Amino acid sequence: MKKFLLPIFFLIGIFAISMNFEIGLYPTLGLDKNWNEANFKINHFSESFDFLADLSALNDGKYQPSHPDSLYFGYYFFMNEGGMKLYFEDIDFSFGRLRHHDLVDSPYSVFISSADNAANIMDLKYENDNMFYETRWIGLNHDSNVDLSYEAGTKYPERGANYKTYGLIFENYRFAYQESAVYYDEYFGFEYFANPIPNFFVQYTTHSTGKPWSYGNNANAIMGFMLDYKDEDKYLYSQILVDDINMNRFLNPDGTQNPDKLAWSIGGDFYTEYGNFGLHHGGATKYTFSQTENDPYSYTYYPDLLYNYNGEVPILREDNNIGYIHGENNLAFMVDYYNKFFENYEYSASVEYSITGSQSPIDPWHELGNTPTGTYLLDEEILEHSMIFTNNINMNLKYFDLGFGFSIGQIKNQLDLVLIEDTGRYMFKPDPEIDKNIFSFNLKIVKQFSF
Repeated sequence: MKKFLLPIFFLIGIFAISMNFEIGLYPTLGLDKNWNEANFKINHFSESFDFLADLSALNDGKYQPSHPDSLYFGYYFFMNEGGMKLYFEDIDFSFGRLRHHDLVDSPYSVFISSADNAANIMDLKYENDNMFYETRWIGLNHDSNVDLSYEAGTKYPERGANYKTYGLIFENYRFAYQESAVYYDEYFGFEYFANPIPNFFVQYTTHSTGKPWSYGNNANAIMGFMLDYKDEDKYLYSQILVDDINMNRFLNPDGTQNPDKLAWSIGGDFYTEYGNFGLHHGGATKYTFSQTENDPYSYTYYPDLLYNYNGEVPILREDNNIGYIHGENNLAFMVDYYNKFFENYEYSASVEYSITGSQSPIDPWHELGNTPTGTYLLDEEILEHSMIFTNNINMNLKYFDLGFGFSIGQIKNQLDLVLIEDTGRYMFKPDPEIDKNIFSFNLKIVKQFSF
């Protein structure tokens, strides 16, 4: 325990001027298990510089404890954030392990997930009154010691991604072209990050053969558009992502019709005297975000669906998806509400209904050996149906912050991890034998200190 606390107090001493130190406890009671999270934050915020360090110790059983039970009582450590942000008039620059977000403020944003995941990133953003541009490197897998489940003895390859946004501002409107590229056998693609040319042109000019400067492998180029509007009464948005589109419907109607691989989100928030009400919808067709048979460039943080911890454990989809939180072959709908009472009290609630079919970002066509004809979405007889209601109250009291909430719902035909015999790879498939009731109660106790 001393080895854990000493670095924290050392950092407090270094940044004793204008620093915020926060300790939080987040116990959760569930139907299947109870667990706790102890959170420690050291932050500094100013007009030109932010310093963020956010570390948690958890015993939820999700990952293997960092040390034997006798030392840290079965807890593992998880780095939520650790990085810096710099601000120069129209330019923002951030780097480190940071939570990162989409341009679209939606629970169903499709380029960067709304799950609030953190990754090693380097982000450069420019914005003036008329336009904005952003380029973001996302570190995925580097010097990994984890074996691929479908290739014994082969470690995760070096993988990275780059997300770009080119946008225009018209009064209350923003319109932008968005794109992402995932590449492998390379962790940091300098040219993808630094070159303002769209990613697919970077790929064409650097990776194609027959040139003395050619390097690297094929990359997965994803592109799309967003449009949003905001005023004092509302925020409205729409967004589309194109992983692949069937051009043969126009160029060769009698030829093979490849699947459209698309994702989208649409919705809005409405600000009233009774609180903020939100209506949101998102979805993605089957096979969107997947890799090819030989190119491990799925739009995921990891090139796999499971890891080993006392056996094979599925990687949660919300932890793995870079883009749309629910992944491929899904439709989701949400109604949410937020209000602030008496300045110090906040209330939020949401209800979500989601329908999901089979998914496998590591196997391009799931159980099929070849490219299917036509576009598919929820075409299976058995589908997962999920309905979840969440409710949270936060109170900023005089000496500490207190919050509590609960989630209740049911998942019918829950997705289960299944081996695809022909390829040796895994997929998530709705299982009619698995219905799961959901109930959890969570508590939040946070104390802040300022220096």
